[in-house]
Amino acid sequence: MAETRKVLIAVDPSEQARQAFDYYAEALHRPENKVVLLHCPELSNVSMRMSKGEKAPYEDWEKILGEEKMKWKELQSTYEKLMKDLSINGQFEVEPTGKPGEAIVKFAEEQHVTMVIMGTRGLGSIRRTIMGSVSDYVVHHAHCPVIVCRPKK
Repeated sequence: MAETRKVLIAVDPSEQARQAFDYYAEALHRPENKVVLLHCPELSNVSMRMSKGEKAPYEDWEKILGEEKMKWKELQSTYEKLMKDLSINGQFEVEPTGKPGEAIVKFAEEQHVTMVIMGTRGLGSIRRTIMGSVSDYVVHHAHCPVIVCRPKK
């Protein structure tokens, strides 16, 4: 009997995340695997939409957060359909955060995943140094192997 692996695939609306999911489905998937798709939307995106220098009423924050949650639900729906179509046993989780890399590493450790799979935008070293890199953080801090899928050219 094959060993069950728990695989975490970090997803977002990007093409790179979709390519990482497709790589897993084509090259690594086994029927006995349990897959967790983890979306870690940055709450700073909500803050940036509200940062006009004035205090925003609670209703405005609530509206923007509601719009963001709708985007999360659309992403969830897309990936749940993909998993169903490919007969992949999995679940979709959302972990809103200010630091996606840290959230992915923490989730992976708490859930005892066997491996993490994620995409990368393929930024150069200077840009990555200035902006930081979620995949770079996960590679250096995760307790398990991490597969980083480079963007297709």
